[in-house]
Amino acid sequence: MAYFVVQVRSGAEIEVKGMLNTVLNRAGDSMVKTIYAMETFTEIIRDDNTAVDLSELNTNDISEHLYVKRIQAGLNNLRIACDKLKEYKDANSLVLLETYKDSIRELSKDLREVRKNTKKISSVISGYILVELNVDFYYFPDNLWHLVKSVPNVTGIPSKYNVPQEEIDAFFQQVDITPEVEMQFEEILSSDEFVEARNEILHEANKVVGTVEEKKLLEKIDIIATKVVDSVNEMKNDIDSSNPIIRNVERCKAFIRRKRQTVVMPMDLFLALYNDIEIQNLIPAQSSFAFLKRLRSILYKDDKMVSLE
Repeated sequence: MAYFVVQVRSGAEIEVKGMLNTVLNRAGDSMVKTIYAMETFTEIIRDDNTAVDLSELNTNDISEHLYVKRIQAGLNNLRIACDKLKEYKDANSLVLLETYKDSIRELSKDLREVRKNTKKISSVISGYILVELNVDFYYFPDNLWHLVKSVPNVTGIPSKYNVPQEEIDAFFQQVDITPEVEMQFEEILSSDEFVEARNEILHEANKVVGTVEEKKLLEKIDIIATKVVDSVNEMKNDIDSSNPIIRNVERCKAFIRRKRQTVVMPMDLFLALYNDIEIQNLIPAQSSFAFLKRLRSILYKDDKMVSLE
């Protein structure tokens, strides 16, 4: 066996793998044993989810991913065409421009719907795929390279020599394709927006003092005051090096995307925070305040110096 690295356009690893398999099958090639794009996925959880799918990647997931890519490519082509049409002011061009704009709106709507319950799939070796041969060639065979370079988005080979076996073994031992979960919470508020929202909630709470409704309203203040990015980064810095989940916590990423507070974490950590029933009932998407409380509870459950209040 021999392994060779093929360079592809970044973000197109999975598409290239699929097209290359098709090209090789049509050519009746028998030299290639396996093509590796090292796929992994991120399950996105937000308040408009209708389901959560944490199962392993399958052919349907890959097909849906490629369908999304085709919609995105179509949208990109339409936008380029629109920009060019804006240079013309004749009646036919203006009619065609409106037709393209309608198509863009329709495709954008389709894309949003498809993305709601589609896994976000990517390659962990951005810009490259690995080709494993059944035979032990030292050089990349010319006839095989002729087929490979015919595939769109293939940009070249870093080396015509095969990758030494010890490097391949080390790579497969070190590469991490653990799935991730992305949780999208409330929109971040500006200082003025926070003060206004808090005052409105307090006004409503004063009308129902001593009731369950008052408690719920005051909890809303905790939620809108929650700063996920700061809290997660603080916990990452404070976690004890002996904590058995330190590696999963260090892999957490917290950031603001389209004004929404967002956290990405390894699936193992997500499953430690929520049980199956909670996941299927979409409990994780309910609030960042509740999420941080759970995260603190597993980080500091053995640390009596840290309060969960």
